[in-house]
Amino acid sequence: MKKRPLGQNFLIDPNIAQNIIQLAQIQPGEPVVEIGPGKGVLTQLLINEADSLTAIELDPKLSRELQNRFSKSPSFKLIEGDAAKFDYGSLGTGLNVVSNLPYYAATHIMKKLIHYRNNIRSMTLMLQKEVVDRLTAKPGLRSYGSLSVYVQYHCEVQRLLEIPNTAFSPKPKIDSSLIGLKPLPQPRVQVKDPQLFFKMVHSAFFHKRKMLKNNLKDWEHLFNEENGQAQLAGIDLNRRGETLSLNDFADIANHVHTLTAA
Repeated sequence: MKKRPLGQNFLIDPNIAQNIIQLAQIQPGEPVVEIGPGKGVLTQLLINEADSLTAIELDPKLSRELQNRFSKSPSFKLIEGDAAKFDYGSLGTGLNVVSNLPYYAATHIMKKLIHYRNNIRSMTLMLQKEVVDRLTAKPGLRSYGSLSVYVQYHCEVQRLLEIPNTAFSPKPKIDSSLIGLKPLPQPRVQVKDPQLFFKMVHSAFFHKRKMLKNNLKDWEHLFNEENGQAQLAGIDLNRRGETLSLNDFADIANHVHTLTAA
């Protein structure tokens, strides 16, 4: 059996494709970027909506097919390349990204897009359902983790649509969900040292079942005892990382920053 290249599952359901375009809420005159257009099901619809559409496709064979099919449209531009390494800043600002991201690289590409958040107005991304569960998770849920904190710190997050595996060919074993991400003008919480904040977030979730006092060992010298309980910034370190909100993490990181900067 011939192996399909790059593990792609192509969207084939025209109704779902139409839904995705509507949910992306592209405004007239706004540039659109499509990552991994594949067989061009979304591309066909986006070309009618967007004044300028840049498609980024890694597969040379698919790139040729897309170029042959859409090159006559003046609004269409194809870039053959790796979306995970692409410089989105080169496309200007106000970008609307619409994509059925390949499962194997989805999180990596999404983080890359967030890195270029100043160039991006919105992202409408189709991802593995389990990944969307993590991105939208609230504190206390099993799926809440460092990825939830990272994305919610930078973006407004909205779950838009559930997509069954029957909408794709070849049919994957898993279902997908559509998520809307809008970069925030300022991070959701005020943090004195973002690098320290994310270092502490990653440490807090490093061993998910462990208490904070065990995961935050690097800052043990800053813990204080309150009624025999280890605390930091007034937060009980017998708690687990998954119970902390973004505000709690910001309080801890800002407290540590103040103590260590003094």
